[in-house]
Formats: sequence, C-alpha cells, structure tokens
Amino acid sequence: MVSIVQPQFLPETNAEVLSRYVVEGPLAMKAVLEDLLRERALITLYSAANPEEFVVSQILRADAHGIRLDFTTDESRRNALMSAGIVVVAFLDRIKIQFECRHPQVSLQEGLSVLVCQMPERMHRIQRRDAFRVRPPVRRPVECVVRPTQGGERTYRVLDVSASGVALMASADAPAPGSGEIWRHCRLEIPGYAPIPCDLEVRFVSEGLLGEAAGSRVGCEFHRPTPETQRAIQIYVMDVERISRARA
Repeated sequence: MVSIVQPQFLPETNAEVLSRYVVEGPLAMKAVLEDLLRERALITLYSAANPEEFVVSQILRADAHGIRLDFTTDESRRNALMSAGIVVVAFLDRIKIQFECRHPQVSLQEGLSVLVCQMPERMHRIQRRDAFRVRPPVRRPVECVVRPTQGGERTYRVLDVSASGVALMASADAPAPGSGEIWRHCRLEIPGYAPIPCDLEVRFVSEGLLGEAAGSRVGCEFHRPTPETQRAIQIYVMDVERISRARA
C-alpha cells in the first residue's frame, strides 16, 4: 500500500528534535490540550508500528481524569492501533503537537466509539522555522539581563523568543559580542512571570538594524537549558501565541 500521508504530518521520530521541543508539567500540557479543544483542531491518531494505519479524530474532553478522543473507524483499524500503541499528532498555527496515548482504552459514549487515555508524561511542540519565534507584546516588553565576564550587568531588550533561543537588541554604543561567546547566569525578566534563569550562547550578530537606532541584533541560543528553564519558556511562548490568536 502506498502512503498518501505527507511526511510533515507523520509522527516525528528524530530523538534530537523530540528532546529539543519537550513540554512537561501538568499545567503546560493542560494549556496545549485546551488550545486544541478551543480551536476544534483535527488530530490524527497513528499506529506507533505503522503510520499508514491512522484515524482522523478530535479531542472530546481533557481534564484531570484523562483525555477522550473520537475513535470512529472500522474494527480492523481500531484493533491495529490498539495493539501497537497510539501516537497523537495535531497542528496549531503550523506548530506540530505530538504525544503518546498512555494506557488507551475504548469505550462507548452515546453510541460513539471513544478512545480514553491518561494524561501523557510529556508532549512535544515542534516549531519549524516558519512558526519559530514570538515577539513580546509592545506593552509588556521583555528584557534579558546579562552578566559580562568583566563584572556588572548589562540589559538587552528582547526582540523575539523561541523554544531554542532569543534575539536581543544591542544599542549602537554597546560593544558587539563575538559569535560563540557563552554568557552564563543570565535571566529573562518578563512582566507577570518569575525571572527565568538561563545561559546563552551567541550565534550571530547583525549590525545596523533599520528603525532600531542602528543597533545590532544578537541571536542567542539557550546553552544547556535546565528542564525548568525549558518549561518556563514554553509556557511564555504559548501564552503569547494564545494572545495573538485571540486578537486575530
């Protein structure tokens, strides 16, 4: 049988990609599920053994008792998914959401077949380059406080944030950092959030930004972020995306 599913819609199997975009913690995962429910997003239930076996579905309910999903399909396909394990894939604003069904069971609800599973241990929000960054709201600017090696502190305005790093605005009179520099003991200061500690690695510097007082854009990657830092960044990115969707 020839698969008609495009590769970008299939479950991600690259361990490096999955580890980079982990969402953990009940509050963060609950927020993702609520977004899927609110947007009535179509999701796909894939067989973990054979992605050509799949069912198009929707989340019916998600709470502390677990997740309920529409499981309307023929018996042979239902059995194929249940015997091999199920991977859920969905999309929100071109961001790929993926997680595994834990302890799946099939039940009947008002005559419909329903898949019931426990809250996953972790999710993945896989952000491709076209949906990679969020810009902090103008009225709630974000700053990054850096401690240079010579002592003291320097504050940069944050231009955008992603799961993997930040872009900072350096004023024209500030010394330009060098690519590969590692800034330790930094922190992101976001209105309404606890400071987020992080180490940053400078990846590029673009000088002479138009409209930015001829300053420089400094692209930084989070350097060996802790799970707590990754979780806090994911929550902030999701909050900004949610605000953007509400305004749209």
